[in-house]
Amino acid sequence: MQIETIGFAWEKGATCKHLFDKFYPISIYDTDKIIDICKKERIDGVVSNASEKTVDVVATVTDALGLRGGPLSTIKKIKDKTYTRQISNSVEGFTPIPFYKYDGRKNDIYPCVIKPCTAAAKRGVSFVHDEQEFEKALAYAQAESKNGVTIEAYIEGAEVSVESISFDGKHYVIQITDKDNSGAPHFVELGHHQPSALPENIQKKIRTAVPKLLDAVKFQNGATHIELKIGKHGEIYLIEINPRGGGDGISNILVERSTNCDYVKKMIEVALGIFTPPDVHNTGYAGVYFLCKQTCEYVEKFKAVNSQTWLLSKDVKTYEVSEATGNQDRNGYFIYSADHKITMNEI
Repeated sequence: MQIETIGFAWEKGATCKHLFDKFYPISIYDTDKIIDICKKERIDGVVSNASEKTVDVVATVTDALGLRGGPLSTIKKIKDKTYTRQISNSVEGFTPIPFYKYDGRKNDIYPCVIKPCTAAAKRGVSFVHDEQEFEKALAYAQAESKNGVTIEAYIEGAEVSVESISFDGKHYVIQITDKDNSGAPHFVELGHHQPSALPENIQKKIRTAVPKLLDAVKFQNGATHIELKIGKHGEIYLIEINPRGGGDGISNILVERSTNCDYVKKMIEVALGIFTPPDVHNTGYAGVYFLCKQTCEYVEKFKAVNSQTWLLSKDVKTYEVSEATGNQDRNGYFIYSADHKITMNEI
């Protein structure tokens, strides 16, 4: 794209250091220093992707420099699951869910899901069947959140995520991702697959409802990774809004492999104010499978994945698998790209 790039990170572990034109060994949380350097460098845009830790940093810097971003006040609201639940319950196309922010009252919603108001990667999330399980799940969520805990009714259904891009308040759905899920109690993500196999009429409902949701929360610029549950009659329920591209390779690998859209390039265009609306089409299939105790029946399948034509990458730390209670606990993965969805049965 003929763009000069400047990177910020701690020196230790800065794996992308060599990719930048200029690199500053500064903590990403030292925003005052970063802002000063960006002013001197006359930067035109700020961008990060797929990281919960950098979302607030980017918004802080763009706010200070008057560039396209958050704004920070909007980002902080969107990361609060109680706030987004309240908003989504009144947005056309979404089915409301009973919920409240925990305030010490006796819970009367069962079965329910208890989750931190502000946490990602399924950290602190638990399914609660009855009153006996409530206190343990509440403590588990509180340990992951400084901003309280949300209690909401449990909804059965398929889980998907929606990858979108916004520019000056206009929103474009890029792709819908099917998610393999461990289910209760912690709903760990075990795989992602694009494009979605949902019926076309349901996908159309999602593509209509999501821009209305982003309007309602006043999101302006950048990528969003929105997680949804789809009920057995096609109802759309919000799980959460993430004001960033999806992790686990979703935004930076899978989208470009399953569509004709370079998603990361679009994020850069938004940041620089040179965005052109995408005309997106599905062009292939892409996905990722994760290894952990919940997928231990596939250990031999993972071992057999080595040189297949559809294999993009593989990283397994150990085949002595452990139970994952969050997305950060998994033991390995492999990513595929093909002309059809790769299933474990064909390995």
